[in-house]
Amino acid sequence: MVEDVAALLVRSRELLDSALSRIDHPGSGIGEAGDVTRVTPEEDWGETLQQRLRGVREGVVIAISDPIRARREYLAGDALVRELIGEGKQVQVLASSHYADHHDLEELLNDESFSDRIRVTGSEFHNTLVIDNRLAVVWTRVNGQPRAYFATESTLLGAIHQFAMQTWETALPLRDHIALRDHGFDEMAVAALRFLNAGVTDEVAARRLSISTRTYRRYVADAMVRLNVTTRFQLGARAAELGLLREGDRADT
Repeated sequence: MVEDVAALLVRSRELLDSALSRIDHPGSGIGEAGDVTRVTPEEDWGETLQQRLRGVREGVVIAISDPIRARREYLAGDALVRELIGEGKQVQVLASSHYADHHDLEELLNDESFSDRIRVTGSEFHNTLVIDNRLAVVWTRVNGQPRAYFATESTLLGAIHQFAMQTWETALPLRDHIALRDHGFDEMAVAALRFLNAGVTDEVAARRLSISTRTYRRYVADAMVRLNVTTRFQLGARAAELGLLREGDRADT
């Protein structure tokens, strides 16, 4: 089952990239009815995102990978998102491990009601907002230029929402990510240990991380040396014992 989810994530990302590519291609017919709109993010892009967030009625998924501009409000760390949580809205935040490690997210651990909504992943994804499962905003770079897409078309919206949710579900809670990093595990090592602990095969995990199976196994072997264990089972148990992973994430439970 875990392997199926990992494979589905890869396929979902491929489908999303393909859809965005077709939108960019003149004469594709996609978006001509107004259900997919391509725009160029301006300097006030942060405010544009905040305006969209103010319209949340039920819930929002926020995925921040590589902001096209260095604006702190790109992360759901602002008062606006805290207000949504306070109002009982469903808020889920996905951050890339690179983003998490370069934006002092440790301070968010002081607010469990907020930090518990944040998960970190080594997987690649586009910056995304999915609001009430009725509007998706995707922003990225195309040939080095910032570009954004607003989508309400049901098929594309569903693909974006599915990818964002499945990636969040398989990602590492912020607290666990920080704990692993503080024990000397870098971004790739954290991701490798996460996949190992989830029971994903070496081949699937390597494909998800865009590395060779041999390289993935080297990361696992290095983690075993660092934690002074001799088997993969012991590695998972030792990581849980040190509080590096949630007990519920262990593949043997």
